[in-house]
Amino acid sequence: MIEIIRNLLISFFAVAVLLPVVRYALRSMSTAPNAQTLTPDEVKYAQKQELRLTIAYFFFACVLSVFSAGMLAMISSILHTSSAHLYVLTPNFDALFAPGLLIGLTLAVIPLRLAQRALLGHEYDHYKKYMLQQEGPRSNRYYNILLILMLLISGAVGWYAMRWHVTIDREEIRVTNFFYKNRAYSMKDITRIQYLGAEGQYLVDFKDNTNLNTTYLKPIQLEMIALLAEESEKRVIR
Repeated sequence: MIEIIRNLLISFFAVAVLLPVVRYALRSMSTAPNAQTLTPDEVKYAQKQELRLTIAYFFFACVLSVFSAGMLAMISSILHTSSAHLYVLTPNFDALFAPGLLIGLTLAVIPLRLAQRALLGHEYDHYKKYMLQQEGPRSNRYYNILLILMLLISGAVGWYAMRWHVTIDREEIRVTNFFYKNRAYSMKDITRIQYLGAEGQYLVDFKDNTNLNTTYLKPIQLEMIALLAEESEKRVIR
């Protein structure tokens, strides 16, 4: 939970830094005449409405990030389900929270747009006038292009993240990475099995100095760890 909150704070800080940069670029490209010049007080008031929308965006992003990470974990389990192996381990919620966060930050724009009028009420027209003056009439087109680009990027990241999985049979462990490249290990290649202090969290070391951290995989069963220990002839270190 602490790691999730930390990732949310980091991402929101990044958005808070990047959003003014994007808007500055749009305002630099804007060629709209300032026919409807707002007074400083009106601009200040519109900026308060902008802050309200930013807070709403962060709320939508939180909800959609958690939902997206959970959906990615569920879809990954469905994609890799197989009766051909004794155990199939797929990424859990923690492992997929980063791509889920990217998807959530992207998708949050959609409900924000739909809820703008309801959130601002009678100030909606005033805010639209402010945005027209600041960013010009083409800003929506630029935002739509950016949204489509971010949807493509976040979709690709999510798809590649779901590819990671581990299959375990009585004689072999096969690790498939994000790019569908396989590394196969026999049980005798295991050099150490270490319990990390929490249920389902183990670190399995192999002869080639690589390791498998089950903290980010699901599901981890005691029977599976017992099988690894039995076939590799290594005791679980606590």
